[in-house]
Amino acid sequence: MFSRYTFIYALISLMFILICGMTSFWYFEGMSLFDALWLTIITITTVGYGDKVAHSIGGRIMTIVLIVGGIGLFAYVFNELITAVVENHLPSTWRRKKMMRGINNLNEHTIVCGIGRVGQEVSAQLKHEGVPFVVIEKNPTLIEKLQEKEVLYLIGDATIDQTLIKAGICKAKTIIITLPDDTSNLFITITCKDLNPQVRVIARATHPESIPRLKRSGANHVISPAAIAGSRMALTALKPASVAFVQNLTEITMVNLELEELPIYDTSPLAYQELRNSRLREDFNT
Repeated sequence: MFSRYTFIYALISLMFILICGMTSFWYFEGMSLFDALWLTIITITTVGYGDKVAHSIGGRIMTIVLIVGGIGLFAYVFNELITAVVENHLPSTWRRKKMMRGINNLNEHTIVCGIGRVGQEVSAQLKHEGVPFVVIEKNPTLIEKLQEKEVLYLIGDATIDQTLIKAGICKAKTIIITLPDDTSNLFITITCKDLNPQVRVIARATHPESIPRLKRSGANHVISPAAIAGSRMALTALKPASVAFVQNLTEITMVNLELEELPIYDTSPLAYQELRNSRLREDFNT
């Protein structure tokens, strides 16, 4: 079994022996530093070309030390390195560090808590729109799907403050909480508003009675998937044409129609104007 800390200690010990051997051959044999390093390496690796050997007592003593201790240590480090590659420890470590670099570079991004069925739909639309986001998920099975889609993710519990901080909650613009447990969603909402009062919180509510509680806790928007699905199905039965029209406007796969939202501030020339007087159609063909 690969042990990261044991491997690091063994690697440091090997580097120490290399430095000691190089210094000893340089001092006792009068070699250049490069030749001393060369002799140390070929001794530890048991190559022994014979082109350079130790002649002094001190040099020969160091050769004995390298043969007795260095060869075994080198074999151990090499074996641990192969084990790490075979057990996928090194690739996973590199992938995790690369992932954290990507997360740390995010700013004004979106955090998605949970990658269940609802979270997967949210992530798919965010990726389609090119919105920078990171997913927090503690289920390793669901994480594997994220790796295939090349999505930034963080393995951890979103109810823990440190996990949210690692995901960049203090720099985030929006957090979308999709967990099926209303209690967890409520706790995350409170924590997010405590860490970043300006963040926009969009929370999922499984039970109707949780909606006002989430809003009182600071959620800007509370979505009930069951209520929305039921309402959509009823409207489809009653007004199918209207539902189809709205769906065409908001469907992410549509290429001919786009629905965008742009904020208009008090200083804008469009502020407080009627739509017919705004000249949006004439100036922007919208």
